[in-house]
Amino acid sequence: MKISGWSGRKITQLSMFGLPLLLAGAALLGIFPFADGGPLSFGDHRPRVVLDPGHGADELGATFNGLIERDSNLDMARRVGDMLTRAGIDVVYTRTDDGRAFHDRRSLSDYSATFADLDARIAIANDADADLFVSIHSNAFPDPEARGIEVIYNPDRPFSERNRVLAESIRSNIVAALEAHRVEVPSNMTLSEAGMADAAGHVTPFFVLGPERELTREEMDERGGDWEALGYGRHASIQTQATRMPGVLLELLYISNEADADLLRDDSARHYMAQGIAEGIKQALRTR
Repeated sequence: MKISGWSGRKITQLSMFGLPLLLAGAALLGIFPFADGGPLSFGDHRPRVVLDPGHGADELGATFNGLIERDSNLDMARRVGDMLTRAGIDVVYTRTDDGRAFHDRRSLSDYSATFADLDARIAIANDADADLFVSIHSNAFPDPEARGIEVIYNPDRPFSERNRVLAESIRSNIVAALEAHRVEVPSNMTLSEAGMADAAGHVTPFFVLGPERELTREEMDERGGDWEALGYGRHASIQTQATRMPGVLLELLYISNEADADLLRDDSARHYMAQGIAEGIKQALRTR
């Protein structure tokens, strides 16, 4: 993923009396509605959100600075889900433990297991008939100075504008929630990308963000997958699934950066970030 420059934000110092008054007034106006409140009103429709904690089982994700992304993702999804549930929003998880999202009897490993896992996450979201899909990850990069928050959305879907709104709403609300508690973090960006390119220029699609596409046996072989074990038999290709609702992939800080890792280890900072994610989701639901 291409990394571009960040500009950290500073918070203007306020008096010990001015800051609480300012935040209280902002909360009343709906500018910083970060406090956990009661159910929200969405009219006759009770919204449903799928939270997708990235990775699982032996696929640990990024592992740096004493953190395991698989576990961090699940903890963050649970925090966000609890807040959304209290707001009257139905929450569906693609996984609720350290395992994978698929639970069939196929004996899969390596890329075969990864593909089946991603395919199961898409099926869970579509079966839930969800309004929004949010995949929660953390980033890593060879340069330990890379840090901050990125939210990725696919610009090539029929609901691409809602994807963009959701991505920007989550990113801005995370930053605002942290800054409201005087925690500085680079504001970073939202990224409109359909896949991630490696050093050789080979693009890996973000399957969970769609769209549907043809996957050939040859490509599966190149990626180290087992076409037969996946149950595709003599087919030369298959059509992949795609999520049928707006969605984003959140990269919540860089585990490979010490300052970001410190935030990911801090329980209070994790709570503020969960509040920001939940508020971003709620704002996006209100603008449906």
